[in-house]
Amino acid sequence: MKNLYNIDDWTDNSYLRLGEILLEAGKINLFHLSMVLDVQRFKKMPMGEIFLAMKIVNKEDLQQALHVQNVIQKRCNNA
Repeated sequence: MKNLYNIDDWTDNSYLRLGEILLEAGKINLFHLSMVLDVQRFKKMPMGEIFLAMKIVNKEDLQQALHVQNVIQKRCNNA
C-alpha cells in the first residue's frame, strides 16, 4: 500500500487514474470503484465528485489524490 501523503511513494508510476491512486493508497476498494464507475456511466459526473457525494472518501484525501495525479503527470511530461 502506498502512502497518499508521501509523494516519493509514487515516483515509479508513469500515469495513474484517480481511482487507481485511491485504490493503491487503500482509501477505496474494488467494490467502491465499481460503484462509482457505474454511477459515472449514467450521471456523467467527475469521479471525485461521486466519491464525495457517496461519502466514500473525504475532501482532504480526494484533494491529495488529485495532487499526486498532477505531480505524476508533470514528471512524465518532463521526462
